[in-house]
Amino acid sequence: MTKHLYIFILCIFALTTEAASFADNAVERHRPYSKVPLSSSVLKETVDIYVQLPFKYESQFMQKERYPVIYVLDAPVGLPLISGILEPLIGYNNAPQMIVVGVSTSNRNRDLTPSIDLNYETHGGGADKYLEFIEKEVIPYINENYRTEDFRVLSGHSYGGLFATYAFYKKPNLFQAHFANSPSLFWENGKTVKELIKFVEQNPNHKNFLYMNMGNEGNPESESPEGVEMLKGVQMIESALTSLNAPNLSFKFEYFSNEPHQTTPIYGAIGALRGLYPQWSIPYKTSIAGYESVMDHFEQLSIKYGYKIEAKGWQIYDEGVAQLTFLNNPSEAIKYFNHNISRDPLSDGSRKKIVDAYVQLGKVEKALEHLRVLISRDDLEDKERQTLSEKISTLKNK
Repeated sequence: MTKHLYIFILCIFALTTEAASFADNAVERHRPYSKVPLSSSVLKETVDIYVQLPFKYESQFMQKERYPVIYVLDAPVGLPLISGILEPLIGYNNAPQMIVVGVSTSNRNRDLTPSIDLNYETHGGGADKYLEFIEKEVIPYINENYRTEDFRVLSGHSYGGLFATYAFYKKPNLFQAHFANSPSLFWENGKTVKELIKFVEQNPNHKNFLYMNMGNEGNPESESPEGVEMLKGVQMIESALTSLNAPNLSFKFEYFSNEPHQTTPIYGAIGALRGLYPQWSIPYKTSIAGYESVMDHFEQLSIKYGYKIEAKGWQIYDEGVAQLTFLNNPSEAIKYFNHNISRDPLSDGSRKKIVDAYVQLGKVEKALEHLRVLISRDDLEDKERQTLSEKISTLKNK
């Protein structure tokens, strides 16, 4: 077979394995979220937040893992939507595991609008207070009680999309990514649109990710002047960001002309997450190139997202198996297996495979060295110990 066909077979095998594992754990993955009432000194009221932890968060094998956090407005409605889209992406390794936090409000018209606009709401203009509440009370609570990375995402819809747009420039370093689904950019005659564009023009090196979408609100047949202004605002921002030289700013805009205002968060969840994580899994050409290229992939991810991102043990193991079994490259495979063994000396799977790699290279003593480590374990079953003993005897007689 050709090298490409070998890798294709491996990818199909890996996908099938991951799919089976994801299916087996599907019910457990969609675990219930916990409700936490926060007594807010900023808002002078108690606000419920909802926290959904990643799969196997409490497992003893995950105790050193830390996670980025996605904050979803309009909880608990927004949380299950994001979580439901996120889990399959995680299951097929197209996004990292994340802590999902839903933030509720007792008055969204007040809390999610940046100013009073008498055309729509006489009691608006509470966004600064609500943003302060999230910054000074919600985020610290999450950071103190859960294992978080310093990478945060804010997601909102309609007024929540307006709020996410406002937060982008009002608190530019609070969140590293912003999702704005059908944002209500008609507010105060599009002031938020102008302010965001002005901010990016004045801060061309600002690092962030912005996702925006629109449904059919602004279609020509729409009778809603607000929808027309919303579409116009999103298009103005897209045009401005496209023409600006802002190398650290990533963005994605989507238009769903057949979808109403209410359904854009559904389509936006997948669009935004795929935009934020366009190449989370190891690319095909990187896998073919070998160990150094794979390590560089994770180094580039770390640079892009601003925190240390390391390959999981199973990813390293799979890459090693590919090099050993499908590409007939035991020397390259050994690099992967040694990587896992150095991080976890009890990594039996990698140690067993490194034995096969050394045998294939004719390095019997190196193979025996790892076999002796394997057989020295106290928790081996009799059958496994016998198998290892026979393999040691066979190699000694070579």
